[in-house]
Amino acid sequence: MKVKIFSSPDPRLLEKEINEWLENNSWISLINITQSSATSTVVSIWYKEPDVPILG
Repeated sequence: MKVKIFSSPDPRLLEKEINEWLENNSWISLINITQSSATSTVVSIWYKEPDVPILG
């Protein structure tokens, strides 16, 4: 399991950044999403990558 953390004082920019990351990584499996807020909003996305061999 891996985690990606996003942080921004502007919720609109944060939403845009998260949506772009999710679109670019649509092959992952989301496990959990958490959010905390203070002077800045922090969103943590817990996910799994598919268990496939790397071709090369």
